[in-house]
Amino acid sequence: MRRHSPLGLLALLASFAVLDCDNRQAWQEPDPTWARMLSQRRADPYEATSAFPDGKVMRAPPAGAVPVDDDTDAPPPPVTRELLLLGQKRFRATCSVCHGLRADGDSVVATKMELRRPPSLLDPDNLARSREELFVYATKGYGLMPAYEDMLDRNERWAVVSWVQTLQLSQRARVAELPPELRERLEKEAEPQ
Repeated sequence: MRRHSPLGLLALLASFAVLDCDNRQAWQEPDPTWARMLSQRRADPYEATSAFPDGKVMRAPPAGAVPVDDDTDAPPPPVTRELLLLGQKRFRATCSVCHGLRADGDSVVATKMELRRPPSLLDPDNLARSREELFVYATKGYGLMPAYEDMLDRNERWAVVSWVQTLQLSQRARVAELPPELRERLEKEAEPQ
């Protein structure tokens, strides 16, 4: 009985595998248009399939998977006292280190940043930003600022945005625009003791 070397058997198997492959597609020029993406096979979520033993296209999440609650199309939560208190707490813990407690860009960390200091969130450009824009920046990051979607859930990011807008309003509020009872209180506090 003649013995075959393992290397020879491996080469024989590899040649059978190559002969069995249809690699004509590999030698064509790639199609740079969207047409190739539009014409590829796909399955709809509730469609049946033979690809999996249970016959379902939709797969159950793996054990231990953490659900993501970020519905970006959902409307922002209403601004409430609870939301503002949460925003104040999260802003102080995550944002004020760079942007300062008043969001004016004045912090110890900011003075040490040599490449680019964090901007004041009270400057005209940031005052002009919508609530939604600020939410996107808190979610995805902006410039050197990292994304916070892994650190703050959706509601917490909206809370931070609401707190930033509260700081923006409070830092540029004119005394003459305040309600009369609040103006009187401020005037009494400003009087010399």
